[in-house]
Amino acid sequence: MSIDTYFSGKHVFITGGSSGIGLAAAQRLVKAGATVTIAARRADVLEAARAELGPKALALPLDIANEAEVMARATAHAEAHPVDMLINNAGVVMPGRFLELGTEQFRWMMDINYFGTVHCCKALIPSMQKRGGGHILNVSSMAGVIGIYGYTAYSATKFALSGFSQCLRAEMWPHNIRVSVCLPPDTDTPQLAFENQYKPAETKAIAGNVKTLPAAAVAEAMLAGMAGGTYEIIPGFDGWSSALAQRLAPGVVRMVCDASQKKATLKA
Repeated sequence: MSIDTYFSGKHVFITGGSSGIGLAAAQRLVKAGATVTIAARRADVLEAARAELGPKALALPLDIANEAEVMARATAHAEAHPVDMLINNAGVVMPGRFLELGTEQFRWMMDINYFGTVHCCKALIPSMQKRGGGHILNVSSMAGVIGIYGYTAYSATKFALSGFSQCLRAEMWPHNIRVSVCLPPDTDTPQLAFENQYKPAETKAIAGNVKTLPAAAVAEAMLAGMAGGTYEIIPGFDGWSSALAQRLAPGVVRMVCDASQKKATLKA
């Protein structure tokens, strides 16, 4: 099924919808005839994005790491504007060597990337069940398939999302609620620009093996995968081939990553 056919007339709730992949997805969905609610923490940036999207867009300032806030505000919003689909896109990353990252940064990333997704699913799934169906997409990462140097904190959150999505899919399909998970590679977003300031040289060297994609291309692949009923969506050939290699020959992937890491270390 095409994106336009699948999403036309639907209401899609998108976390992290004020920029990056979330905003690109919202733009494509509005074009397809969907209504979107974009949720994010920064009210000013959120409102600017909503205004750009036009009359088919709603905005909900929301800290997804705050369970009580999500349960109160997202639930009330869904009661007023029934939600057909949920895209859990919001995420943060702070790369760094394990011994140099504080445990508070591990908790910060887990609270947003993993528990934020859990909170939104808890808030919105019950209304989907009552209405007889829906679709949930969780945005994980290639770092949720391959763990590399500098991502001990971030990868843990994305591996958690991948496992959560597998289990949630099994529980939701009897309720006619689809679950998909997206595993994008590095994507050209404000988050990546922030992250690149802190990446160790070894991380940059390894990540450079996979092509960075535009946010619009990732959003298009993500939505096309949902429309096609795909569970695991991997945008871009480089990402797809890397994920396949990790599953079929993980030792080879480790060798490639270790070689890139060693070269970066020797240059330092």
